Amino acid sequence: MAKKFGVPCVPHNGAFGLTELTSHLSNIDYICVSGQKSMLEHADSYSENLKFPSKVQNAHYVTPLEPGYSIGYTESALEKYSYPQGEFWASELGQKIMNAPSEGEL
Repeated sequence: MAKKFGVPCVPHNGAFGLTELTSHLSNIDYICVSGQKSMLEHADSYSENLKFPSKVQNAHYVTPLEPGYSIGYTESALEKYSYPQGEFWASELGQKIMNAPSEGEL
């Protein structure tokens, strides 16, 4: 849609696995829509938790050669962040999140 109306678009993809999804959308855009390499946000925080972290070379995402959508979390990340028994939830930040007021209490 951005291409149709001549509006530059840089997708926001956040982190913790979203970067890997957006890199595939960039390939689809290049092959099927614009024929140009897209400008994308790159956030690699928490990439150590991913089975297939995205790779950047010469300021562009490297197209994965393995089949699939390149997503998935490591076993250690699944153990750490599993709610409520994962070790993250015992941390100070995890406790703040767990004890935050619910929407009805605001």
